[in-house]
Amino acid sequence: MNGVPSLTQSVQNLQVEGPTVEVYFSIAAELEEKYKKEGKSSPEPIKIKALIDTGATRCVIQKDIPLKLGLQPIGVTQINTPSSKDHTCYIYFMRMTIPLHQLDYEGPFIAVPLEGQSIGC
Repeated sequence: MNGVPSLTQSVQNLQVEGPTVEVYFSIAAELEEKYKKEGKSSPEPIKIKALIDTGATRCVIQKDIPLKLGLQPIGVTQINTPSSKDHTCYIYFMRMTIPLHQLDYEGPFIAVPLEGQSIGC
């Protein structure tokens, strides 16, 4: 996915902690502004641990994150995983914040089942 932020980070014990970073997912700024104009409150951001995967071609998130934010899909795509091929997944437009690096990114994220994982992205 083009335009995804890049970051550099030192980890005290990479073997134990893994290549992860804390991130927050929330609704996009445009939708947040719409909610304000309508007098609605925005859902609270969802904090998760994200895996930095240098081999990934797109950014995926745990499928319940956009549902918790009340988002509707903007599209559908097919993904391949080590255990499946042509798995149909929804795409959502949302905001990802990486507080440690003061980064905000808004864009498409693919919702996938990440059951049994210690990560959400």
